[in-house]
Parts: sequence; C-alpha cells; structure tokens
Amino acid sequence: MSQVSRSTPLFVDTNAFVAVFNEDDTHHDAATELLDGIGAGEYAYGPLYTSRYVLSETATTLLYGVGHAEAVEAVATVRDSSSINLIDVDPHRFDVTVKQFEQYDDQSISFIDHMNATLAEEYDISHIFAFDDDFATLGLTRVPVDTGEV
Repeated sequence: MSQVSRSTPLFVDTNAFVAVFNEDDTHHDAATELLDGIGAGEYAYGPLYTSRYVLSETATTLLYGVGHAEAVEAVATVRDSSSINLIDVDPHRFDVTVKQFEQYDDQSISFIDHMNATLAEEYDISHIFAFDDDFATLGLTRVPVDTGEV
C-alpha cells in the first residue's frame, strides 16, 4: 500500500493513457493495474486530472500507433469518466507554458509535457501518472516509476 495520503492529486499524462488503451505497450500491465487500483481504493491517489491537450495527444498517438477504434475509445472513456477532471487551457495558462518551454533550451522536453508541469504546479499537484524521464527533470514524482507501486 502506498504511503501517499488519500488526498494526493494525480495528473495523468499521455503515455499513461496510451499504455492503458494499447495492450501491446510495454507499460500496459503496470498502467492498467495502477488505474484499476486507484479506482478500487488500493492506491491512495485522487482526484485525477488531465488536460484536453493530453487527450488530444493520446488520441493522435493511438490513432497512428494502434488504430482509430482505440483512439475513439480512449477519448470517450476519459471524457465520460466521473473520476478524471479535464482541465481547459486558457490563453494565460498557454502563455505560462510557452515561457517554461523557452527556458528549457538545453532539454528536449515536449511542449505538452511542459504544459502538464505548469498545470500541475497551478493545481498544486506533485505526482504524475507517467513513465517519461522528462517529468523528473520538471520536478514531478512519477507514479508508479518513482513511487514503486505495481
């Protein structure tokens, strides 16, 4: 069982969603187990957050990597979920992301990953459901990679 308090919010990244909806993804089992465990109360994370940009990136990644049906299923599942909060990115939030993206000129971190980090900071979220090393660089704790769950 996790040492994280029940009120630890969790931001969900594209690669976590892709892992859940792509059975051939190397992280599929871990991602599915974690998400199921969160839903069952086995892992103490919540509420869950993501952005419409992450959802867009997820759909595109699944479309080209797996297929149209999986991309549609992922979008519908996330949009219909009562446990995932979709964050809109207004012009101010977008501008904050642009500034952070510009500052990391010695890194190859995607724009959406920077956006995830700036949204996480705004919402006081320190944990991200993700497998990318980029998030450690951006100061976020990756679940399950850094926390050891699953």
